Amino acid sequence: MLFTPATRLDRVEKALDAAPDWVAIDLEDGVGLGDKDDARDALGALAASGLGGNAARIALRINTPASTHGIKDVAALLEWSNWPALLILPKVEAAAQVRQLAGIIRELGKDTRIMAVFETARGIANANCIAESLQNGANDVAVVGYGSADHMAEVGGEMTPPSLASGRAAVLNAAAILGVPALDGVRMQLRDEEGLIADAMLGKEMGFAGKIAIHPAQVAPINKVFSPSGQEIAEAHALIEAAEQAGGGAFSFQGKMVDPPLLARALRITQSE
Repeated sequence: MLFTPATRLDRVEKALDAAPDWVAIDLEDGVGLGDKDDARDALGALAASGLGGNAARIALRINTPASTHGIKDVAALLEWSNWPALLILPKVEAAAQVRQLAGIIRELGKDTRIMAVFETARGIANANCIAESLQNGANDVAVVGYGSADHMAEVGGEMTPPSLASGRAAVLNAAAILGVPALDGVRMQLRDEEGLIADAMLGKEMGFAGKIAIHPAQVAPINKVFSPSGQEIAEAHALIEAAEQAGGGAFSFQGKMVDPPLLARALRITQSE
């Protein structure tokens, strides 16, 4: 997922050309307070034109509905005939915030789904309870994200693996409860491909399905890390076939004991092809 500010809608096509799964147009942190109204109006004009025919790959990060600008964002959406496929709800701290937005989406008959972002101390602390509360919902949440930069700014931590570990784990647990993928937070260094790849690898090893990017140059390295290799796909298919032949229960495959968690991982790899 590649973010681009709503003040620079001319960058959307270039962002799409970088080939992320989603281009997230940002009305929140990427737009200064004095520019939010103009950015919202410009985005409304783009929505009226059909989002350039790219609605299926466009996400929109609104301001938190707990703020004046968040209320304005939702009010503007009510007037749009064309919605992006994904709405990013920042600073989630309670299940009611998600339910409220989901209720509006359903009432309007839109196909848009929600990305719930945990990025405050309260949100991270409540992530599991929020996920448990939303678990029986109408499949409103498509993905969850970790707002690592905001979280570290609040707690006074550095953007290093030890500091991010507990927040990452909380978001991953919430995603697992909901049965949806999780996206890891940003890497702020723009000219450090080696560091980006290492950070993305760590996120993948922990269980993240992808990573948020803030520059087009970050997209290709992230895609490379999170896309399964041909060998991984072949091994996953072979393991699944062996499981079917084994008829259930634990079994040996290529010198390793295979149990349900390993089989589940193989299934996820084949589903991501």
